[in-house]
Amino acid sequence: APSAAAAAAAAAGGVSASVGLDSRTVELLEATGCVVLLVGLDWTVEAAITAEPFGYSRQQLVGGSLLRLMHPEEHLALVQTTQALVAAAAGAESPRSSLRATHRVLLHENGAARAAVADSTISIIRGTPARLLVSSRYAVPVETNGGPVFRVYPARQASVYSSV
Repeated sequence: APSAAAAAAAAAGGVSASVGLDSRTVELLEATGCVVLLVGLDWTVEAAITAEPFGYSRQQLVGGSLLRLMHPEEHLALVQTTQALVAAAAGAESPRSSLRATHRVLLHENGAARAAVADSTISIIRGTPARLLVSSRYAVPVETNGGPVFRVYPARQASVYSSV
């Protein structure tokens, strides 16, 4: 009978091999309740290390655009902010550059999409090619009055937010 680690690796759909993580690490990441994605600079999801917290399977996300998870009204803000992060990281000596943002996502529930607010950390993973590591978790909804909720915070800032 396969071990629990082997079962986790099989359930990960090859994630362990594609991003160099062992099955125990994938299992620990799944326990965080976060969606963790490896994304190309063209927004293509290259690996879905975890996906279930937002209602998607790994297979539904890999090969598609990260933007399909984001509320359409927040696409431009996300793209512009991430492009600025990539540009800043290109000239930085720091081995890691990242930002935190709150934004709306589209949760997948029973075949339908529902908007919710998420807190995400987007980090540049240097290499050839450079990639983005996106870690998102569901956040307490904020009152948006129907408008965008996109906000950016320093990645290492304490996560104390106030509604605007």
